[in-house]
Amino acid sequence: MTYDEALEFIYSRRKFQKSSGHERIERLLELMDNPHKRLRFVHVVGTNGKGSVCTAVASVLQSAGYVTGLFTSPFVTRFGERIRVDGEYIPESAVASITKLLKEKITLMEKEELHPTVFEVTTALAMCYFADMNCDAVVLEAGIGGGKDSTSVITRPVVAVITSVSLDHTEVLGETAGEIAEEKCGIIKGGCPVVSYPFESGDFAFTAQNKEAAETVKRNCLEKGSELFVPDMTKARLIKSDLSGNELYYDGLHLKTGQCGTFQAANIITAAEVCRVLSRQGYMISDKDIEKGIGSFFIPGRLECVSKEPLVLLDAGHNEGAMLELAKTLRSNTDGRRTVALCAFMKDKAYEKALSLIAPLCDKMVFTSVDPVRGEKPEVLCEAAGAYCKSTLAEPDTEKAYILALEGLCNSDRLIVSGSFYLVSEIRKKYCEC
Repeated sequence: MTYDEALEFIYSRRKFQKSSGHERIERLLELMDNPHKRLRFVHVVGTNGKGSVCTAVASVLQSAGYVTGLFTSPFVTRFGERIRVDGEYIPESAVASITKLLKEKITLMEKEELHPTVFEVTTALAMCYFADMNCDAVVLEAGIGGGKDSTSVITRPVVAVITSVSLDHTEVLGETAGEIAEEKCGIIKGGCPVVSYPFESGDFAFTAQNKEAAETVKRNCLEKGSELFVPDMTKARLIKSDLSGNELYYDGLHLKTGQCGTFQAANIITAAEVCRVLSRQGYMISDKDIEKGIGSFFIPGRLECVSKEPLVLLDAGHNEGAMLELAKTLRSNTDGRRTVALCAFMKDKAYEKALSLIAPLCDKMVFTSVDPVRGEKPEVLCEAAGAYCKSTLAEPDTEKAYILALEGLCNSDRLIVSGSFYLVSEIRKKYCEC
């Protein structure tokens, strides 16, 4: 099996499947000799910030000398971005060889009327690779949800982490932040320590954990006998947060990152708290390791600057919470710039609310589509944004939409690309070697 054949097989699987608990993933991993049972995990859930927190924690563990696996989704550049060991993408040869074995086991499963999904197969692939690489720790980002997610096939994690919770995937997870947090709290098992996104913002500009979600996290920890660790924002002092990155002090740590956006300040504080808890669980992690790891972590497509003249920012935010943070960052970094946005949204996203937050800050908005089935029509998005932005254009062809967005853009202006991971991925290819 070649690498391309492996990806073709993975993506030929059903994207969604009626829930059967963890029956499919458990059976697949059992047929692969249960690689996950040979690993230790930091399990991370949340609506926003999961990828950043996961990547930062993995970077710290690597700085401390541990062989570290990292599983995230979705990818922005290439498939291997989802499965990394010590920062290196899984080799194409490993994807091909492991997928070949998985395909053989899935053939057996299908005789049992069990049909693993794309995410379940990818999760199994990651588990097998991390076990093969003898990882000392695996930072595992959940997909959608928590307790019902296929990543929850793992036994008690070393630390369970709950990042910012807001409304997204409401048709699956629940209609309120409390209901969504309840599902995400399903990763809390057997008294494992839990770290949450800050409950209070202190003097920072970011949004703290939703109050209903915070109460749900506290109750679940109490019921399950798990100690809860929440960053104490009275110990945090922001030095700067601008388009060059973030710098702050937190509980004796001097933290710097080139990742920009006020929301990243809260993410790196959460990651630092996770690392402090890991040190209590037997991992030898010094303050120097935390500072070094957070200083070197990078995650693409999260308010990423790919051009300075004109300023081009890529942000894969696609829900209300993410757009709220994007809007805050734009308002705090105006510099008198004219702002143009290139956006696409999926039909199942609450794009009306998202647009109400971002559109008033834009001088022009261009809407396109990146998925003919799931993507909302550009004309519909134009109409939704029209109440907030005077200049809106619809162009279904992404390439042409990009040209329209750049039209008339001066070096002193800025272009924001947002609303969809798929769109960010497409535009990023124009600026970065991927």
